[in-house]
Amino acid sequence: MISDPKAAGFIWWTELGTSFVVSSAGEFSRSILGQHFKHNNFSSFVRQLNMYGFHKINRTPRNQRVQPDAQQWEFSHPKFLRGRQDLLDDIKRK
Repeated sequence: MISDPKAAGFIWWTELGTSFVVSSAGEFSRSILGQHFKHNNFSSFVRQLNMYGFHKINRTPRNQRVQPDAQQWEFSHPKFLRGRQDLLDDIKRK
């Protein structure tokens, strides 16, 4: 999904390639999720990431409010790294 050119405006690797960012959660859900999952519910997507050991990285300062659809969501997993497909088999459901 991250490598899909159609999804490039909604999901991308961070500069270091150690995490990925999802932008415009509503539009991401409507346009991208249904192509890769049996649903297009962003909350379910986040729950699935959590079940596989991904963690949300919060970069928004506590006193700043951001509209939900304008918020960027960043996720990381120690075995999910750009260019390291060899590590994907090590990502297991909790």
